[in-house]
Amino acid sequence: MKPYPKLFPGDIFGVKGGGIAGWLCRHLITPSTDRFHFGLVGDYLPWDDDYVILESIGKGIAVGRLSFYNPEDIEIYRVNLSRDPRLRIVNMLLRRQVAAELTKVGRARYDWILIAQLVVGALRLLATGNLPPWKPEQFPYGINNKYVCTEAGNYGWRAKGHPIIKAGVVPLPAGYKQALIERRMRKIFPEK
Repeated sequence: MKPYPKLFPGDIFGVKGGGIAGWLCRHLITPSTDRFHFGLVGDYLPWDDDYVILESIGKGIAVGRLSFYNPEDIEIYRVNLSRDPRLRIVNMLLRRQVAAELTKVGRARYDWILIAQLVVGALRLLATGNLPPWKPEQFPYGINNKYVCTEAGNYGWRAKGHPIIKAGVVPLPAGYKQALIERRMRKIFPEK
């Protein structure tokens, strides 16, 4: 699928954010990012030259195609696993399991409660004199059976012992940026 390089199941995509969500990600949370929507890459569909994607949108966990998004709005990341060539098959199996893991919650609804918690958390931070930019660790977070996109993208990797966003930290887009900074994952598209 042009213009993408060969993608693996479990690769993560991030979509450029506009509107209020994009502004919030760029100005109120640190580390700042222009990405606001995340999901996982699934299998390659050679007959359509496209990739299955798993994401959470307004209705909840959804299956779609990478071609639903404009390549100019996409960044794709790969979790850094061992580069030992003897573990190549093990790593590939792990990546497939990560993508499949999200299907275990495939009927989960969107986590509108988390959105409300973030608003209340921001108001509480302001009321206590904590001005932005804020870190994801400063917000309240409780895991439930609903998922926003950033939770969904982290779900499979967390379930397989390689969380993108640390346990107990609200999964905001800044958490993905932090994983890049800490080199727990790397950007593979677009190339520099």
